[in-house]
Amino acid sequence: AYGERALSFMENGYYASTEEWTEAKAEARQALSAVQSYEDTWPILREALSAAGGKHSRLVTPAQEEETQADPISLPLVSSDSMEQGIVTLVIPAFTQGAEQAQEYTQIVLSWLREHQDAAGVILDLRANRGGDLAPMICALSPLLPDGPLLGTLYASGQVSTMTLADGTFSGGSGMTVESFKMPETIPVAILTDEWTGSSGEAVLLAFRGLENVRSFGSPTAGYASTNTIFRLYDGTQIVLTVGADVALRTGEVFCEEPIPPDVLTDSPEQEAAAWIRSR
Repeated sequence: AYGERALSFMENGYYASTEEWTEAKAEARQALSAVQSYEDTWPILREALSAAGGKHSRLVTPAQEEETQADPISLPLVSSDSMEQGIVTLVIPAFTQGAEQAQEYTQIVLSWLREHQDAAGVILDLRANRGGDLAPMICALSPLLPDGPLLGTLYASGQVSTMTLADGTFSGGSGMTVESFKMPETIPVAILTDEWTGSSGEAVLLAFRGLENVRSFGSPTAGYASTNTIFRLYDGTQIVLTVGADVALRTGEVFCEEPIPPDVLTDSPEQEAAAWIRSR
């Protein structure tokens, strides 16, 4: 029953209409008939999960969840090392903590942006941002983003849902509201990416994609630009299932397991980003 419940959740997966999932489900059911414990099901379910949801899907045991919750919070880093040219650098890390930490996370960036509204440009460093809760990231950067639709999620059914930003309130991720203000619309924003920019880190990139004042530098991203939903089993084990692909609404591009290429492919992203900002 435990295994069957897990498989029923997987029917919501982004790839659950494929022949690969149909075969994987049948194989999983056969293997589940011989298990003796919840733990025995986990290898079987992981293999089925990859067919239903792809590489971004995963099974998280209660012990693994405890380890994640115990991880120290990584806060954004802000600097003005290049302020002689009027350039502010924001390092935006992954975020996997709770509401109180989310407020601390966002206020670091918001306070800095408020104090530097006359900046000549912003370098937004998303390298090594592997994702987590999207809401604090977007709310922290809300002064640099226009209000309105920011991102879309394309489901296997063909339907598209939209995440919006309005007056400091973001509807995606866990949802969040911060004090609203805007930087000048013409301020150039250079985004740095690498092969470790994944999941919600990639979603932040797509929220800026298509804006005239934005350009990305570095290397292609990790290829986890998709939306996950969590289903819980009897013992607290989580089925983290990919249910949709990310849509860059301004350009119409759809990403899921494909790396997102930067506008400028370079081994010197900081230098190239600063040079581009100075040329604006």
